[in-house]
Amino acid sequence: MWYSIVSSILFASTVNAWLPQDRDLEAFNQTLRFEKLGKRFGPSLPNGVTKIRGVNFGGWLICEPWLMANEWSNMGCDASDVSEFDCMRNRYTGANRDAGNQAFEKHWMNWINADTVQSVHDVGLNTIRIPIGYWSYTDIVDTASEPFADGNLMLPYLDAVVQKATDLGMYVIIDLHGAPGGQQQDVFTGQNPNPAGFFTDYNFGRAEKWLTWMTNRIHSNPAYASVGMIGVLNEPVSKHDGGNRYPAPGEDPGLVQTYYPAALKAVRDAEANVADDKKLHVQFMSSKWDSGDPRASASVANDAMTGFDDHNYIGFALSNTGDQYSLMHSACTDSRLVSGEDFLITGEWSMTSGADWSDADFFKKFFTAQQQLYEKPGMDGWIYWTWKTELNDPRWTYSYATYLNYVPTDAAGLENNVYQDVCAGYT
Repeated sequence: MWYSIVSSILFASTVNAWLPQDRDLEAFNQTLRFEKLGKRFGPSLPNGVTKIRGVNFGGWLICEPWLMANEWSNMGCDASDVSEFDCMRNRYTGANRDAGNQAFEKHWMNWINADTVQSVHDVGLNTIRIPIGYWSYTDIVDTASEPFADGNLMLPYLDAVVQKATDLGMYVIIDLHGAPGGQQQDVFTGQNPNPAGFFTDYNFGRAEKWLTWMTNRIHSNPAYASVGMIGVLNEPVSKHDGGNRYPAPGEDPGLVQTYYPAALKAVRDAEANVADDKKLHVQFMSSKWDSGDPRASASVANDAMTGFDDHNYIGFALSNTGDQYSLMHSACTDSRLVSGEDFLITGEWSMTSGADWSDADFFKKFFTAQQQLYEKPGMDGWIYWTWKTELNDPRWTYSYATYLNYVPTDAAGLENNVYQDVCAGYT
């Protein structure tokens, strides 16, 4: 998500794919989770939580060097290696490939693990979003031209993380963050294509195979019992990108008219023998992302078990990113709602800005204002980018923000935050 960005739950009765409260996930039951932690809270606080409140596990199964410079170096990757693709191509070709696989496997083992999931749970969050690349399914990788580390090696570590989330009753979203050919000129795709090369029938077909494979994996492995949503494509090239990127070759109308309905079909076909109340929500980027309206496809519009992903980085959208009034005014007056987009989550956001991150009073208010924005009626919650970095910067690092007490550190605090009046004077 980095370089490419420049700028009460509504559940219809016809929606049958499962939602967190349908399974009474423990992380959404404040009474239960606080009893387990030996804590109590005021009786005026509702027992149930219906909003998604979570974090991304960025930098894990797809490395983003800007947020993990030391880790990147320890993996044997140079600063000039801007992506996983480049590191493996430049440092680990030929006889060195096994060493590259070992370096990446060590990263997958340690950057995020089951203990991380426990820490996320213990600060009151109930959801994790896992960005992942298509090379996790090695059968669709063109090994002659796509030198990624062997993606099958990451799968035991993914299994362990989702198992822990299932044990804790946390909701999990698995997101196709890195598509074949790259859907954006950005290293979050695992490569750095120029232009974005995803929008071809060949690469659409490979992504559909990945979705079939991952859907089957989710439904056949008990560890994945709390995985409730699969994202079909993260942040494709959009109209708000600079440098005349949009549309990338083949993107318009290929993304909306060809890939989106085919991606939905890939998931639903894999679920042909799955009961409706166990099916996944299939998630598309919100039309606010400005790369096309997914619901312009009839099959997407008519599927009652879809979800939509809004990404909102306020600090990138302002001309003066350090102006505290402007930052708060945006958070306090914006609306992320889109008519017809149900189960709408702000799946990436942060406190990034030019404001001095040591200003605790401001960032407590800025976080709260954004939490309230993403939990307005019609919005279904939020997932912060990201849990862990090496930046020592709470604007990007939720775990560090909890350490500094810039954000609530338990579920009761997050629930109470909804009722704080932080927008007076900013509307």
